[in-house]
Amino acid sequence: MKSWTRYPIWFGELFTGAKSFAANPLLGSERLNRYGLHAARVWSAYWMSRLRMAMLSGGVPKTDREQFQRYGYVLKENYLSDETFQALLNEVRQYSGEIRECCQGDTNTHRILLAPEVVEQLPTLRSVLDEASLKRLFRYCAGHARLPICHIENVHNGSRDSMTERDPQKNLHVDTFQPTMKFWLYLEDVTDENGPFVFVPGSNHPHRERLKWEYQMSLRAKEHADRYTARGSFRVSQEEAERLGEGGPKPFRVKANTLLIANTFGVHARGNAEPGSSRLALWGMSRTNPFLPLPGLGFDYFNRLQYRVLQRMRAQEDRKAAAKGGQSSWHVIDRRQI
Repeated sequence: MKSWTRYPIWFGELFTGAKSFAANPLLGSERLNRYGLHAARVWSAYWMSRLRMAMLSGGVPKTDREQFQRYGYVLKENYLSDETFQALLNEVRQYSGEIRECCQGDTNTHRILLAPEVVEQLPTLRSVLDEASLKRLFRYCAGHARLPICHIENVHNGSRDSMTERDPQKNLHVDTFQPTMKFWLYLEDVTDENGPFVFVPGSNHPHRERLKWEYQMSLRAKEHADRYTARGSFRVSQEEAERLGEGGPKPFRVKANTLLIANTFGVHARGNAEPGSSRLALWGMSRTNPFLPLPGLGFDYFNRLQYRVLQRMRAQEDRKAAAKGGQSSWHVIDRRQI
């Protein structure tokens, strides 16, 4: 397709969650960003998200709402009863199913997609995810009625020899220009040894300093040496992190059975860890078109459909990679237990 014929597509992407400065010449245009294109997308996406969250605030405790809005995260220790947590842990450890792996730097991340047919085999996990109060909290933090896509996740640190690249998730960064939600229900203690999640409290706001930083980054993102920054996931220096939030990066060293929900528009990272360590959790994320004024539909059909879409996308990526003699970024491995 000739490049000029793609301009309507590139223009349409301005009103979606598209974020790559390298892939879209309009998003990456220095001239347009000097006029404030990127900063305007950041500001409008944030306030549109706040509007949707207000519509989804019913039944969500005020303390949770205030914590999430001020700091960018909600933390709940001892989330499940001891009996329920132990039953959940046993189910996860004993389950056998398809595992996909992503290799970044010296880190291997393993995930089992919690598609409807998988959840049906895990009654305790199903009851945890079906809890009405948790669904309300997920929807509020995501700013969307659709529930997050969930996985069982195990992060294996230092499991590969990588002399050329550090795990990019261990560098401070923001996921994208819009508010997004990720959660972890930790099934093991999280310590400095196995890499705590790191977050900069208060960095979830597009305040003057954040908008100034976003503006400056947008002027050079397209040609940035860091490919993740060029794709719209800006990397953040320690000095910048100190300016963009309250008190700098905070590691979440927590006990097993802790629920953490974070807005990954805020500055965050996967913490440094000892080689050979791992961290097991239920993990999920939710992202939507940032410019929708309404929170959408939370019908079970749409919640189930998103798993089908992801499965088909992964299968397509597998076929494309196999045709080139390689593996997709999230490829199936022989291992069957997490």
